[in-house]
Amino acid sequence: MNFTDREIVSLFFNVARLSRNIPGTKGNDLLPFIGQYRCLLLLENSGPINQKGLADALQIRPASLGELLIKLEEKGLIRRTPSEKDRRSLIVSLTDSGKEQLRGFHRQREQAYCDMLTALSAEEKEQFYQILSKIQDYYLQKEQHD
Repeated sequence: MNFTDREIVSLFFNVARLSRNIPGTKGNDLLPFIGQYRCLLLLENSGPINQKGLADALQIRPASLGELLIKLEEKGLIRRTPSEKDRRSLIVSLTDSGKEQLRGFHRQREQAYCDMLTALSAEEKEQFYQILSKIQDYYLQKEQHD
């Protein structure tokens, strides 16, 4: 079988697109809106952050963020507290419930992704791993030289 590079790359991205539609990978069971998930994920990675910094990081308008935070606060996933340095500024942080929601989502998503590999034999998984590692190494080396 001979495939062009374009066909291989197209297939790769098609599989990646399809994988986003697997139940359990989109967050629909836990968080119905991707904006809410992005906000929680950013808070998980950054820790507590002021609203302006959060709006900048999410690349959304402060007014839009305000609406988003109200929804997350109503669900008990985040809390906003006045900054000790500047009482006019609010610090946004995850609640324990928000952290647990994210842990559950991560577990669910990881299981869904692992389930994708059930179509492969042990030998195919090894080959797939080696190929992906080789592609990753290529990009890491390229990144170091740029």
